[in-house]
Amino acid sequence: MPIGLNTRINLLVKSSYDFLRRQEDAKYELLRMISSLIKKCRQSVKASYAHDFPASRRLLESIQRDIVKVVKTASEKGVHYTWPPIVQAYQEFLEAVFIYWFTSGKEYRLKIEPPPASILYAVSDLIGELKRVMMEHLRRGELKKAEETYWRMVQLYENVSTIALGDAVLPGFKRKIDVNRASVESAYAVLNEELRRKAFLSSMEKYFEQPR
Repeated sequence: MPIGLNTRINLLVKSSYDFLRRQEDAKYELLRMISSLIKKCRQSVKASYAHDFPASRRLLESIQRDIVKVVKTASEKGVHYTWPPIVQAYQEFLEAVFIYWFTSGKEYRLKIEPPPASILYAVSDLIGELKRVMMEHLRRGELKKAEETYWRMVQLYENVSTIALGDAVLPGFKRKIDVNRASVESAYAVLNEELRRKAFLSSMEKYFEQPR
């Protein structure tokens, strides 16, 4: 091998290593920021379920500022905003926003533009979250609220289940849709059983109320 060619290859190896090392350092920093951000998302969800909407809203505002910092840092370090952990950060934030909307009935304005993939992932995750909400309503005997929640699940599922994109664009999305379908079907079975039980108890009450 000519001496000059060997030197050039060595320089290419060194420059590649230096670049990847900088990328590694940058991604470790971003992962630390994203971990903190996701923790806030979960705190916001918890506050929404506790009906502490001012706290949930404050957290959402803080999260939006954190996302702006993450995206800016990523851009400066040469990391694209479609890097999966960044998409996940947007996804967790959007799910927290959706749950805030659902539980508070109040509008919350987004000041950032999430990647399209994160929106679809968040809606898919929301379907599973709504099933848990429905089950909690049933546990409390809130049948009407359980029915309303179920039909929200159905509407969301009908929207996302028609999306036909492969793993090259939406990795794992088809599997998530399969999980969503199973969630909707099992939620229907549970709700239908509860409705039948209520109808039976109601008919029995009417029967025993009749004069003998």
